[in-house]
Amino acid sequence: MKEITAVIRIEKIGATKKALLDIGIPGFTAFKANGRGKLVTDKTLLNKRKLSIVKTSPLDTRSELVMTEFIDGTRTFPCRVVIVLVADEDADKVVQAIIKANRTNYGIGDGKIFVSSFDEAIRVRTKETGVAAL
Repeated sequence: MKEITAVIRIEKIGATKKALLDIGIPGFTAFKANGRGKLVTDKTLLNKRKLSIVKTSPLDTRSELVMTEFIDGTRTFPCRVVIVLVADEDADKVVQAIIKANRTNYGIGDGKIFVSSFDEAIRVRTKETGVAAL
């Protein structure tokens, strides 16, 4: 059995939920979190992303501060953490569905996916174990 943990953009939770449903995986856990990835030092990527933000709404003083804090690494951002437990044979299709739903053209900040093995699952209501409990 596999545990797939995805840290995604806050606005991508709907697309992720739909992607999982489309591949027949209706069950998952999601929660709000704050975090950030690696510090981006590529000025080209940063300028490209800044331009895409400016196109949607002109930067005010607050937005300028957020961009500065993003660039210097002092800011965390709201995100969603999605946890999906699946049989081993379903892990790759879940990972691919999450990637498809969350990949952007920004070049930065699309999230991370972690895949771990786990030994046991138990459904409290029925006491089913293993894959049957998923």
